[in-house]
Amino acid sequence: MPDRVTERRFTRYPVQLPILYRIEGSPSPRVGAGWTHNLSEGGACVELADRLSPEALLIVRLQTEGGPIELAAQVDWAGKQASAGGGVLHGLVFAQASPPQLQALRDFLLPLSMASHAGLRLSIDVPVTCQAKQPPGPPLQGRTGNMSRDGLLVRLSEAVPPSTLLGLTLHTAKGPVIVEGVAVWVDPPERRTPGAPICHGVRFTSLTWTTSLALGLLLAEAF
Repeated sequence: MPDRVTERRFTRYPVQLPILYRIEGSPSPRVGAGWTHNLSEGGACVELADRLSPEALLIVRLQTEGGPIELAAQVDWAGKQASAGGGVLHGLVFAQASPPQLQALRDFLLPLSMASHAGLRLSIDVPVTCQAKQPPGPPLQGRTGNMSRDGLLVRLSEAVPPSTLLGLTLHTAKGPVIVEGVAVWVDPPERRTPGAPICHGVRFTSLTWTTSLALGLLLAEAF
């Protein structure tokens, strides 16, 4: 197992990915979840729902656009809450990975060495209902295109002007996930296809840790 000094040899990249984990040797098969804050070949800083004991051994699954990367890890430290009402920050050190696992991680990190991508979007296609909040508008049905911890792309039957405050309900197999957001862009008329859904970019607002965790689970289980 690499120690903290060894792990620091690797460059950390600020990137938020949904993460699932299970504790090795635990009598309970319960799977925990959270989000990465940064990531390297040697380890990661992650925000988790539960505080884990230092030196706990984990199997973690990082969800990427290219598919999941599963790695063995050890908890190096457990810190404070990331924010008021948020999850608990942990430092993870990755155990010796197999060549395919290590190559998958390197392939994912390589583009990050060329440009910063803190809020990577992952493809996800679920039904969504959007409704303008101020002023109130009729509900619009659509589907998601991709999502990150900060926002999502939605395809709607009608155009919603930028700066519109929205209530969104994602209709998932495990029940609805309700979030609030603001439209930050909409495809201009010249880019629209008659009769086709219209793409919108939405940034989440007032996202609680509970909702953030639900979004992470949704993304992690979509692959």
